[in-house]
Amino acid sequence: MKDIRLVIGNKSHSSWSMCPWLLLKMFDVEFEEIQIALYQDNTAEKLGPYSPSLKVPVLLHKEVTVWDSLAICEYISEVILGGAGWPANPKRKANARSISSEIHSEFPVLKREWPMNCKASYKLSASDELKNEIARIDAIWSCTRRRFGENGNYLYGRFSVADCLYAPVAVCFDSYGAELSADANTYMQMLMDNPFVQKWVNLGRREKEPLSIAYASSA
Repeated sequence: MKDIRLVIGNKSHSSWSMCPWLLLKMFDVEFEEIQIALYQDNTAEKLGPYSPSLKVPVLLHKEVTVWDSLAICEYISEVILGGAGWPANPKRKANARSISSEIHSEFPVLKREWPMNCKASYKLSASDELKNEIARIDAIWSCTRRRFGENGNYLYGRFSVADCLYAPVAVCFDSYGAELSADANTYMQMLMDNPFVQKWVNLGRREKEPLSIAYASSA
């Protein structure tokens, strides 16, 4: 058994599971993946030995258990990556933590109306509320790239936790045809071209388990 185990849900829909999985993959950290199908009759029974909240994702590292996607990413960065999951500069790190917390806790309309679905590929019209949320994310991506992205293609140049938190959003935008500015669209396409994002999406498309609830994630 590996020292690091990550419990995730269905790749097709579990957006928050994608975040720590992508962080571990991008930093070449060896881990055991434990996938549990969500919203099945035995889901709670299977999650019980791993997750205090009976939700995913959950990270198990030696004697430590961490749940909630952002908390897991923070732990991975601090304990496993020696802080490398965030930008080194304090100003950039503060900004990265702020926009990561924002996508984690806000944007309820996006999460309700356009849940991540790796099997979806069709144009959806957006309500006015959703358009406002998409515009805010567009501004986050565009402004962050202009201010901090001079040394690479990600939000802060090199890959960080912030990119992990926004990767599922890119999948949603790509699936449903979000209308974005040129700068934001370039960033979205760059995330979609990431080989690990492509691997996650492709595996999600192949999953067979039926889901009775569209937004199959926890936090």
